[in-house]
Amino acid sequence: MAAAAAAGSAAEKRKRPSPGGGAEDECGNLDESIAHCQQLLDALQEIKNDLMQQERAIGGTADTSEPSAECMREILAFNVGGDTTVKARRSTLCAVKGTVMALLFSGRFDAGFRRDSNNRIFLQLFPDAFTWLVGQLLTYVGEQTIDSIVIPDSRRNDTPFKYWVELLMSDPGYKRRASRVQIPPLTQDQQEEQQQGAGGEQQQQQQQRDAEDLSVELTSMIRRAKADRDAQMERLQAIRPLLKTGNVEDDALVSIEVSGAVVTVTKGVATSLGDDSTFANIFLKYDRSSHEVDPAYVRRIVDAVARAHMMGVAVKALDVQGAVGELAIKGYRHALTMYGLDSDRYLGPVDGLLKLEHLQKMRQWCEDEEEDPPAIPSHLGEPLIRIYKATVDGWKWLDFLEAVKGHSPLLLISKVDATTELFAIIIDGPIEVAGAAETEHDTRAHAFKLQGTDSHPYVGYMGWRSNMYIAGTQERVTQTIDLSSPASDAPAVLVTACFDFGIRPAAQQIGAPAAASDETMKRCQGYILEHDQPDVWLQWQRPSVRPGHHGWDDDSVYQWCSVKGFHFNLSDLEAYKLG
Repeated sequence: MAAAAAAGSAAEKRKRPSPGGGAEDECGNLDESIAHCQQLLDALQEIKNDLMQQERAIGGTADTSEPSAECMREILAFNVGGDTTVKARRSTLCAVKGTVMALLFSGRFDAGFRRDSNNRIFLQLFPDAFTWLVGQLLTYVGEQTIDSIVIPDSRRNDTPFKYWVELLMSDPGYKRRASRVQIPPLTQDQQEEQQQGAGGEQQQQQQQRDAEDLSVELTSMIRRAKADRDAQMERLQAIRPLLKTGNVEDDALVSIEVSGAVVTVTKGVATSLGDDSTFANIFLKYDRSSHEVDPAYVRRIVDAVARAHMMGVAVKALDVQGAVGELAIKGYRHALTMYGLDSDRYLGPVDGLLKLEHLQKMRQWCEDEEEDPPAIPSHLGEPLIRIYKATVDGWKWLDFLEAVKGHSPLLLISKVDATTELFAIIIDGPIEVAGAAETEHDTRAHAFKLQGTDSHPYVGYMGWRSNMYIAGTQERVTQTIDLSSPASDAPAVLVTACFDFGIRPAAQQIGAPAAASDETMKRCQGYILEHDQPDVWLQWQRPSVRPGHHGWDDDSVYQWCSVKGFHFNLSDLEAYKLG
């Protein structure tokens, strides 16, 4: 009886609705879903409002509707960097949908353009790139894919041309569209249920399926909305530098005449290297009609400065070098100097032993030989700066030390006297002298032969050493085998990978300076270990020396690395700081 009463009570409790129950509770999940959907709508509207605010901030109308046919028929006139005038129909400029260029000239940003005295739209970009691009768009009017525009092979290494074409024709949403989430297709059972289409239960199932499909579609729509937002933000970021900044003084246009051509920049670009820089003074203070130089050089220099200013960064050596294009390097250097840009800083010294091809070779050799290769710059110029040149700064050990003090890592380039041979050493750490005595440092160094001779053209990676010996101001390093003289040692001022600098053979010790401070870097001992040699060197027949014959515990075989033998004089020595 008690058990039955308890069961009945439990059943009654199960039937009894919870407090506050009723019809409202039966629709609780639906109401909650509606509330979530409203939150979704609010979030999407917020995304749109944020985009509209961003557009208005840079001078746009925030009108997302399609431009009218009448608007697309308008012909726009441009002043591109000075005396380059371009006219094009808006529909041509907007032919490739989704690109930065299509947004820029859609009509929504017309009020944000800078204009010259003839009311032409002023564009601070490389004229050759824009005129070429407009010509291409005339050919591809109506195309919907950016793949239609292909940069010619001859211009792929032309930095200003390539930069502007790629920027204007970039479509930030292109890759995103390819990866959009797709709505899953209906299963075969679902398709059969759709075909039946009758009966209350089937209709209820259909309604449930529609709701589920809608939820999947909503998820996809949210992801697409976020992707579109991100793409549009990238477009806005790209066009911002081409529109007014809001600073009337910086947006003002200033021009100079260069050999009959006109070059125009904004005042903001003119003063970007400093209000009293040579570059600024040329546009703002000096005689603006007395520049006798090829305008092609000036346009490229101006573009490098303008791009750096637009991106808010310092002018980089890589951009200055890339802006040379197919122009003569001598004339380009002259123009850089004329406009206040140090050509040695951006292109490397004109009298430098180091060339771009040498850096490329060393990078390749290290990748082939080393698991953890040293960091080698990809280009000449800053941050690769020459800090010492023996024929200019002096050959003495102290001249060298004064120049390299505090700099690390270092790159030494040496030229063998009376030959075309060039050698390089990358030293990971600084070369520092603590006092009068010699010191040993756990500093890794890598050696290379960059250039050979016609009779012995052998080049390549020569090997590395984990430690380095440095002479003091008085005592020279003495832990060096004189490879040219059997069973004898020789002092040097610097002992590193494959090279001993400032060496004195045993036969020349009589009357030699006693203090390292009196020694020069001019005479070297250079070698390569037989097992480290690249395969192509093996055909080079040279004498071999084994340190074991000198009483050293070393089974290695040493051979010449220079056609001059183990010992040779240098005609020049340079030191570069790598970073």
